[in-house]
Amino acid sequence: MPEYYVIPNEDGVKRLMKEYGLTRDQINEDVTTVRNWMLTQPHLPKFPESKNDELSFWIEGFLRLTKNNLEKTKLAVESHFRMKTLFPDVYDVNDLSNYVESDLFDYLTMVMFPKYTPDGLKIMYYSFKDSNSQLFRPVEIYKRMRLMLDIYQRKGIDFTGIHVVVDTRNITLSHISQFDLFQLKNLIKLAQKAYPLRLKHTHILFPPSFIDVAKNILKPFVSKKMFARLSFHKNLETLWEHIPRDILPIEYGGYTGNLDVIREEWKTLILKNSDWFLSNASYKSDESKRLKKKKSFSCEKISFKTLILD
Repeated sequence: MPEYYVIPNEDGVKRLMKEYGLTRDQINEDVTTVRNWMLTQPHLPKFPESKNDELSFWIEGFLRLTKNNLEKTKLAVESHFRMKTLFPDVYDVNDLSNYVESDLFDYLTMVMFPKYTPDGLKIMYYSFKDSNSQLFRPVEIYKRMRLMLDIYQRKGIDFTGIHVVVDTRNITLSHISQFDLFQLKNLIKLAQKAYPLRLKHTHILFPPSFIDVAKNILKPFVSKKMFARLSFHKNLETLWEHIPRDILPIEYGGYTGNLDVIREEWKTLILKNSDWFLSNASYKSDESKRLKKKKSFSCEKISFKTLILD
């Protein structure tokens, strides 16, 4: 089984520690600082002693993602538990064994490729099985993304940035119309804090004829920085200018295995971590106990409604 997908690369860990000027003693001290802070926040969950080592390792991952910034780490931890409360559909882990064998799961391919770019970044990829949107659910994108990122958090972070590659050959206006854009904006805003990855670039492969329509719909809901890091590729040659071919699967002119094999390996990884997901499902924020009132998202009941396009 491909545990190598998520076992930390020691060279990557050393590179990050050197970049941030960190020592093991400093990391331990910062983890303790964050843990002590968590105890002062009544809205955050309380963990049993049996979770001590796991929690410390998890916080260390956030410290790496935030370049060892304590305040950003606290924000990431707090945002993570808040997301679990505000967006329960994204964090639903009931019956993962049946879920990964379902048509719903099969319709969306979302994986991390096993290799790293020369500068230590990971590649997140997704596409749709066909153009029939009946099996498409926007929540699936967020759910699958968080399953992958949480597995990396559990195993250990050895990267801080990603390329996102989206094959849009099967995307239609019917897919786009299913997004509730206001909820999408709220989710993205909170997710960027809860999973503080550096987005190097988003690559849209084989853009459809209506891509300008989609861009105009999404533009008000996506930050200018994210929009500036968006590229459209009508052929694979321009993608290879950004991502080396030895990192890509053979379907995209690369040399790193078959995409279907990578899909199956990620299914197995999710299943192998299903007990862990269940053991952490109840740890979420209690917004009624928050010390300082913050602006809410007005999303007492999160649902992914259909947006009607004129």
